[in-house]
Amino acid sequence: MGTFGRIIRYVSGSWHVFLISVACMVVSVLVTVQIPFLTKDAIDNALPLLTNEATVEVGRSRLLVLSVEIVGLTIIVGLLYFVQRYANTYFSQKVVYNIRNDVFAALQSQSFAFYDTVQTGQLLTKVTTDVDRIRGFLGWQLTFLINSMLLLVATLYSMFAMHLSLTMLLLLLMPLLFLAFYYFAKKIRPLFQVMREQYGTLTSVLHENITGMRVVRAFAREDFERSRFQTENNEYFKTTLASVKIRAFFIPLIAFLIGLGTVFIFWYGGTEAINGTLTIGALVAFNAYMAMLVMPMRFLGFFVSGYQLSMAAGDRVFGIMDTRPEIEEKPNAVALPKLKGFVKFDNVSFRYGSGKPILRNISLEAKPGETVALLGPTGSGKSTIIRLIPRFYDATSGKITVDSYDVRDVKLRSLREQIGIVSQETFLFTMSIKENIAYGKPKAAKEEIIEVAKTARAHGFISSLPKGYGTSVGERGATLSGGQQQRISIARALLSNPKILILDDSTSSVDVETEYEIQQALQALLENRTTFVITQRVSTIRNADKIIVLEDGKIAEEGTHEALMAKKGAYYRIYQTLYEAQKPIVEAQMKQDSPANEASQEEDAMK
Repeated sequence: MGTFGRIIRYVSGSWHVFLISVACMVVSVLVTVQIPFLTKDAIDNALPLLTNEATVEVGRSRLLVLSVEIVGLTIIVGLLYFVQRYANTYFSQKVVYNIRNDVFAALQSQSFAFYDTVQTGQLLTKVTTDVDRIRGFLGWQLTFLINSMLLLVATLYSMFAMHLSLTMLLLLLMPLLFLAFYYFAKKIRPLFQVMREQYGTLTSVLHENITGMRVVRAFAREDFERSRFQTENNEYFKTTLASVKIRAFFIPLIAFLIGLGTVFIFWYGGTEAINGTLTIGALVAFNAYMAMLVMPMRFLGFFVSGYQLSMAAGDRVFGIMDTRPEIEEKPNAVALPKLKGFVKFDNVSFRYGSGKPILRNISLEAKPGETVALLGPTGSGKSTIIRLIPRFYDATSGKITVDSYDVRDVKLRSLREQIGIVSQETFLFTMSIKENIAYGKPKAAKEEIIEVAKTARAHGFISSLPKGYGTSVGERGATLSGGQQQRISIARALLSNPKILILDDSTSSVDVETEYEIQQALQALLENRTTFVITQRVSTIRNADKIIVLEDGKIAEEGTHEALMAKKGAYYRIYQTLYEAQKPIVEAQMKQDSPANEASQEEDAMK
């Protein structure tokens, strides 16, 4: 089904309102075409009576009746226009309401890979500007087209009934008009498509610059960003001018052709009036009908351009809805029971698209209650491993199971509801602190929220705020520090009491002392919970039940802290570097954990 057909399918849900609008248009057109007939009657029959004293009163009475009829018809047309306009707005807004819901639902169902390749600005443009373009098409252009066609048919019928040969003469202009419309549409649509794409790019640059303004200022890159924006803006400007150039040529051309029709009326019609085959009233009425034709004729030019623009917008919107998510549930997917937390990677490999492999034949196990620390240089595959567990991506080969269930065979919701995730890039919504913590469990009691906030060491600073848990965090948590945002994010993950917990460098934005407090609170919470941790903090690494060192997408080493230190291999070198950088704080924490001689034992292990 084409784009136009899909849009009309949405209209079907409001057919009754649409039919009311069309009915109003039909009646309005039929009433409108009667007005020139009344004018003709006044000129040909009423006005001549005023020239004779014996018939003056009859003429005045006749003119009064005709005037009242014209005013009455005008009022009726106005009332019909009001109803028709309201009905248009209602059904077009209703259609767009449904389209917005569907496209947003499509965005919610898309896989992570979709967002890896699509610019945010392009998506915003499609969901807002392009959808609104469809609304304009339905609420104005489509109904105006129907109205114009009705008016065109009714007017031509009236003109044929009034004078056949003069109407036939005007019809000679029709092929020229439609030829102009055809070439106009052929040239304008590709440009409109480019315009929408360029506008999306422009929006992306603007969105990226606004959200990254602190980075821009920090590196004094204002001039560079201005230049980048100006380049994209200039491209959009040139494309717009190209479309304007086409419209500036064709629209006046159409108006010129219509103007020729007026010339024909006075030239040929005037001659007919002199010869007595056409009355003066009919000539004036004929000219009024020609003026009525100007509106639908002119609108065809606007409709063609508007139609192309709306269809281009529809293509982009439906393109989102037609994009199949890479991660889909199987028809026979099962709902996971309550998990114990056993996670297993069986010879798993992964690559993004057609790129080089990120993971190569990874096999590992995490037993219920174990804490697994993932270590390795940037690009070694640490983040990819934790993204595969909740099935944000599918493994290229191999199998991932939780409690012996293949993650590809279960319902996504039942899987992800039992996994708590605290990512490195903390994201908070423009809501209150309470709503952000309870995001995954909206009906949580306030006591539960406070409890997890205390666990995440967030209750203290939250209580000090003027509105406490009702405090709005601003856009993306802008009113809070990085450490405060991260502690709220940790509380949010803990509230759902997940059996599998993923901490992706989750304490990277807190100071070491605060991290120590959080780690102490988390120790009890990690019991009976399978936890995957990506971190550079040695205190976290050392306490893990299992440490996995990744290099170039492969497992280089695996074991406990003591065992890997004894090997003095890759882990030993990484830990030694981290330990030297964090030595003062590590020693202080070790003394708190064991005042005797744990710090000196660690020093001995490093030698």
